[in-house]
Amino acid sequence: MSPSKEKRHQAVLDFWNDRARLAELAGSNDFVAKELEVSTLINHIRPGQKILEVGCGNGYTAVEFARRLPVDIYAIDFSPEMIESARKLADERTLKGRVQFEVADVRKLSSSKSSFDLVYTERLLINLPDWPEQAKAIQDITARLKPGGRYLMCENSQDGLDRINELREACGLDAIAPPWHNRYLRDSEVAALEVKGLKLAGVHCYSSTYYFVSRVVNAWLAAQEGEEPQYDAKVNQLALLLPSIGDFGQGKLWIWEKR
Repeated sequence: MSPSKEKRHQAVLDFWNDRARLAELAGSNDFVAKELEVSTLINHIRPGQKILEVGCGNGYTAVEFARRLPVDIYAIDFSPEMIESARKLADERTLKGRVQFEVADVRKLSSSKSSFDLVYTERLLINLPDWPEQAKAIQDITARLKPGGRYLMCENSQDGLDRINELREACGLDAIAPPWHNRYLRDSEVAALEVKGLKLAGVHCYSSTYYFVSRVVNAWLAAQEGEEPQYDAKVNQLALLLPSIGDFGQGKLWIWEKR
């Protein structure tokens, strides 16, 4: 790895180690969007599955899955502080399944020989600096799947964010930029990716309605009152009750299947 990339990697690690102290908000300040991710992913999980989460953060999602379902989850993250928080969270919950947390880096997954029924990530790949590293991570992650297994790639789309920003501009709102440590995926990059023995089985724009309501409607209403939009606004809660319509959300679920 080049010195510049290693320096960036360390800065991202420092960022996530620092956020570990924020408890349930460590992974995202938008706790409503986080719940939407969890509810979307759990629809694809079955009792008895052996599951790998790469980039588990504070462990909230893995613990929720193990709390609700009898599954066996092995969850990793490169932040020691996040793993410590995840273990504490698991100890505080009554679980139907099992969950194990370990410090590990997605860039070194190739050394692992374990295989899983299902692997998932939540906004992990976007922490990598460019598409070549992201594409390699997808290849390494899916290599951990059993034949017939699935990789649930819950990541952020730059194209989806661009469409939200077009709507925000029409309403007189400022554009939203990805955080400094994120490089959002391009839909065309993912669609063109070819990995031997792997197929892209589907793409779910699960966050479209929520991001339209929260980042456009709620933001515009708040601007009219001279206020900052709040994540717990009632209109945001309403968005969770509605089906996903269109392709306006930055959060997307790409579903990969191993032949």
